[in-house]
Amino acid sequence: MNNTVLANVARGIGAGLAATAAMSAVLGIAYKVKTIDRQPPQLIVDAFLPDIPERENRVLAAVAHFGYGTAASIGYAVALPRIMQGVTTGTGYGALVWLVGYEGWLPLMGILPPAHRDDRRRVGTMFAAHIVFGSVLGFALRRRLTT
Repeated sequence: MNNTVLANVARGIGAGLAATAAMSAVLGIAYKVKTIDRQPPQLIVDAFLPDIPERENRVLAAVAHFGYGTAASIGYAVALPRIMQGVTTGTGYGALVWLVGYEGWLPLMGILPPAHRDDRRRVGTMFAAHIVFGSVLGFALRRRLTT
């Protein structure tokens, strides 16, 4: 790997942690106001490890959530030219990540129904959370371009 790719990976990690933290805040609020019950990362852990205790589920779900968010962020940081990185493209990317997950691999694995057939509150919450994720991702990467 050349230095530019490694630099973009590092940028993606930092921005991804910030974006995933912002998304997690949205999910935490949604859980408290009861627009979602179990958060999707917990449902994913349930699907793969159905017999683990709740405490361990929450820890693994958080690790998986930050891992997935960071990996997705690295993809954005590496694939998109730096000049195009920002809130607008980040927001679109967040929507794309949501679409691939909630109309794609999550239903294919039997973890959640496709978004178009799911509970509207979860769909709205998860879409909004992914928009926040993408916006913060794009903002964090753009901010790094100008400082």
